[in-house]
Amino acid sequence: MSWSSLAIALKIREAIVENTLAGKDKDGKPFKPYSTRPFKMPYGAISNKKKLKANRDNVRYFTNRKTGGLWVTWLKGYSDYKFMMRGNNRPNLQLSGGLLKSFSVLKVAEKGNSGRTSKLETSYGSFEVPIPAEVYIELGWKKEERGKIAYYNKLKGRDMLGLPQNQLENIVKEMVEKV
Repeated sequence: MSWSSLAIALKIREAIVENTLAGKDKDGKPFKPYSTRPFKMPYGAISNKKKLKANRDNVRYFTNRKTGGLWVTWLKGYSDYKFMMRGNNRPNLQLSGGLLKSFSVLKVAEKGNSGRTSKLETSYGSFEVPIPAEVYIELGWKKEERGKIAYYNKLKGRDMLGLPQNQLENIVKEMVEKV
């Protein structure tokens, strides 16, 4: 295998997604759990009314004084709402799947020469490819709304953007050893 900064970027992206789905933040620690304080939302925003009706003991209905709209309060908080609607209340930033599916490598740039090379075999022959001294990798979302969702989760104690240093070093070491 020849040197590829893009391959390293893709491995890092894959590791971040795996950690996130496992409920781990950028430091490898569990995400902050969802709140157990009472949580309110408009009745119309609830996607699965059947599940709501099946769990009447854990919710209370009320009419908003200003708008006259029907609202629902989950007495055991957002954690209970997530469990009721999704069957799981372990934070993994996987509500619809869109955030992690659209998380991508935005930019890869190489700088300088480390003095090392990698042999690249092609149908035209063998070539020596220089290994860069620095690699700049930018990961994120092309759609601004996805980035805002990630930022909101960061503020709530669920920062997915990064890897523990040892995991990052292992990925780079593994990829360089393949060269």
